[in-house]
Parts: sequence; C-alpha cells; structure tokens
Amino acid sequence: CDIYMSEMKENGSWGPAKNLGSQVNSKGWDSHPSLSHSEDTLYFASDKIGGFGLSDIYFTVKSVDSLWGPAQNAGPVVNSRNSEVSPFIHPVYDVLYFSSRGQILGFGDFDIYKSLWTGKSWGEPKNIGPLVNGKGSEYYFTIDSKSKNLFYARSEEDNLQNLDIYSFPLPMEAQPLATTKFEGQLLDTMTNDPFHGIVTIVDLSQGIEVAPKFLRPDGSFDFDLINNNEYMLIIQGKDFFRIQRKFTLNGDTSFVIKAPSVNFKRLQFTSVEFETGRAEIRPVMHDDLDKIFNYLVDNPELKLLISGHTDSDGDSVQHVTLSQNRADAIKSYIVTNDLVDPDRVLAIGFGNSKPIIKEEKSEEDKKVNRRVEFGIFRIEDDNAFYELKNKLKENKIKRN
Repeated sequence: CDIYMSEMKENGSWGPAKNLGSQVNSKGWDSHPSLSHSEDTLYFASDKIGGFGLSDIYFTVKSVDSLWGPAQNAGPVVNSRNSEVSPFIHPVYDVLYFSSRGQILGFGDFDIYKSLWTGKSWGEPKNIGPLVNGKGSEYYFTIDSKSKNLFYARSEEDNLQNLDIYSFPLPMEAQPLATTKFEGQLLDTMTNDPFHGIVTIVDLSQGIEVAPKFLRPDGSFDFDLINNNEYMLIIQGKDFFRIQRKFTLNGDTSFVIKAPSVNFKRLQFTSVEFETGRAEIRPVMHDDLDKIFNYLVDNPELKLLISGHTDSDGDSVQHVTLSQNRADAIKSYIVTNDLVDPDRVLAIGFGNSKPIIKEEKSEEDKKVNRRVEFGIFRIEDDNAFYELKNKLKENKIKRN
C-alpha cells in the first residue's frame, strides 16, 4: 500500500493520482494519511523497517519547492512496541489523535489517544476515555473544525474485523482545548481518611459530556478540562452526603474537600427545628433535608429512620402525637416525588420518652431535647429496621 495525491482542477475534476515517492513510501505498508492544518506536514502510518513497533506513525514535511521530505518517525512517546495507526491532526489545533494497541490504560484492543504538541515534541498520549473507547477496537478518528462532533469506526469485542461508523458530540476527554488540570481529594473531616465514591463533572457552558470516575484509594481525582468554562462538580458515595459545587475553571486547580462521614449512626441537623407546637416544614430546613433525599437516591439499598423527640413540658400523649406528625412531615417531604420508595423511610414519634438531658433545668436543656434524628440502615440491618416498624405500630395503638 502506497500513499498518493491528486489535485483538483478548476472545473472541479480530479487530476491524475501521483505516488508520493520513495521519500515517503516504502516497500512495506504506508497508509492512513492526515494533512496538518498548515498543510505542510503529512502524518501517516507505516510498518516499514526501523520502527519502534509493528506499525508506527511517521510524518513528512513539504519543502519550499512543494516536494515531500524524507519520512521521519514520530518517536517513542507516540509509538509503542505494538501498533499505532490512523493518525489524525485536528483541523485547527496542534493535537494529534491516533489509534493504538500498545499504549497504557487501554479499554480494549485498539483505543484512540490524543497528544498535544509542546512546541518541540508530542506530549504523553492520553486515552480519550470510555465514552469513545470500548472493549473492541476504535480507528479512523475524525473531528469537524468546530470540535462539535466526532466520527470513527468501531468494532465489537467479539468481532474485531467488523467495523461500523459512529458519530456523536465530542466528549471532554477528546476536546483539543481540554488541557487545564482540575484535581482534588475528598477526606473525612474528623479522621482525614479518604472517602470512596464516584465523581462527575458537568460542563455547564457548552454541555460537553465528561465521563465519571471513581475516586482513587487515596480519595483523589483529576480531570483535564477547558479553561474559563463553568462546571458542576458532583461527588457521590455511601459514607457521605452528596457534594455538589458550581465553579468556573481559572487555570490549573488543586484542592482538598473535607466532608463529615455519615457513619450510619444517628444524625442531627440544627436547621431541622420546628416552631413550637407545629409540624410544618420550614424553608430553612430544605437544604439539609435535600441532602438526606439525595443520599437516599444515590444509595437505593439504604433505609432511613426519622425519629421525632420533644421536651418534657405538657402532656406526654400529645407530645407523642406532635413528634409523630413532625416525623411524618419530614418523610412526606423526602418521598414526595416518587424517587424514594416510602417503604425505605420509617417515621416514629417518641415524644419525650428519649431525652438527651433527663432533668431539664433551662430553656436550653429543653431545646436540646426537642430534636429530629436520622438513622441510616443497611440491608443487613433489616431486622433492626423492622423492630422499629413494630415500635411504630405500638405507638399508634397507645395513641388510639
């Protein structure tokens, strides 16, 4: 296989095909040409003798007299000991895309990578991610000049020879301007231990998709993003409430987020305080109640206990009724949009039967005892959960 060129005539027809000659073509296989946006450099793949692997990416530069110079290997950063094929130069930016089965961090057989021109050489190739690369092979990557859509050929894992053409909006990992580092780490506020979970970035400026990542064992994560765009950071996990932050990227950014652990014990929020003698949800409660709602949505295998408590003033039976109404109001808020099954949420009013301060001597003591607590139960804790359900039934019988 050799590389040829043909020039378009004024009438729109193509002139005769011309072999690029021995400076470019070898006795082996030379194919997959891609012209740089400056049109003075041609990249192609070849299995000619003297490469680093089974097939390498080469380039040739056009001289002032429009002759192509000797083909040069793109070097060991781009080329591996295996095969690199189908190079593509972005039509606007100095970014090289190519398909490889020898680079690290691959998802399948051949994956597509991108490399940035540093001014002297091509930088370390980066896999453009699981939204493009799968368990099969991906080749012949092409992007339109506005970086809106990608086009490429892909095979399934069980049939590497059968290639279909795919096209969809260009994800963040493949964006030519996604070169600004955004990295962070999520730690427990009390222990400084790392959390485990999933981190997602949403590009709010252009609606570009960013593939989610698992937090590393040390709680860290990193993304290459487009500078000056507005983003939403979302981190979800079983041991902490969902973290959601909006930000505008301004240069390379590194930070540490500290969050309290849920610990699957009783939780209290100072904002969840009702007016005296009333059970209506107040706007000031929404933020913390939304945290609990999101946590249950993120972790569908978990269940929630809402327990209402009062101080000792007044009639004990009325206290049970009031605390039950308050717990029911919170449950109604959490399950109102059908994203959380009501059977996963148990609301019990204990009245003044479980005070934190047994002998109330001041208004502050009473305020401490007037509280709502939240308990998280895993699936393996179902026995305890159902025991509390029976307790709820007992409370209703006593009230009646």
